[in-house]
Amino acid sequence: MSSLKDKETRELIAEWVTLDKQRKANAKQANQIKAELQARGLAYIDDHNERYVKFYGDTGSCSVTDAMSLEVLNVDKLKALLTPGLFDSKVTVTVKPSYDYDKKLEQALKAIFTEDYSFESLEDFLDGLSPAPDASQKKLLLKKLKGDYEKDLETLEAVFGKSPDGDYDVELFYIHRIKNGELIKAFLPEEGLDYMLQEIRKVIIVETKTAIKLDYEED
Repeated sequence: MSSLKDKETRELIAEWVTLDKQRKANAKQANQIKAELQARGLAYIDDHNERYVKFYGDTGSCSVTDAMSLEVLNVDKLKALLTPGLFDSKVTVTVKPSYDYDKKLEQALKAIFTEDYSFESLEDFLDGLSPAPDASQKKLLLKKLKGDYEKDLETLEAVFGKSPDGDYDVELFYIHRIKNGELIKAFLPEEGLDYMLQEIRKVIIVETKTAIKLDYEED
């Protein structure tokens, strides 16, 4: 390649125009690919009740993160709804002031806002499976199922074997919602629960932020 200093101005402009067009075309195609991968990642995340997935290719990998952030609009009202004892034991006030919520309480609040819960009992749900687990299997499932997709999948496969349909996605979806419901009931009183859930939704916001990252070795 000849030195840039040896080229005429019009040649340099022409080359820059060509390169800039290529850059824009490549950027457009890269954004389309990024959007498709992000859509596939979100579909996987929705199906598996996860917040992160990593895909692998021949020359690199791509990760999609769907993070949920909790913002409390009225801390005093939330404190009153949760009762001061629960709030004070599960929430740390930092100097800013800001509030660091216990992970389980934060999970429960996010589930309340997104209505990602069920108050069906896990025992009733297991009894409704076909085939239903026997007594020893049910005892094990009640102890081991936690609402975590990967761990619960291992548990179901250990108890029932591989699914004839290829997955346990439907069962895992309901188990996840039931465990969220159990968590909510662990924090909130049974009496007036529906009213409490409605009032809590009024004082919090849960926002979702999706991020996609590409990893590969530089040449």
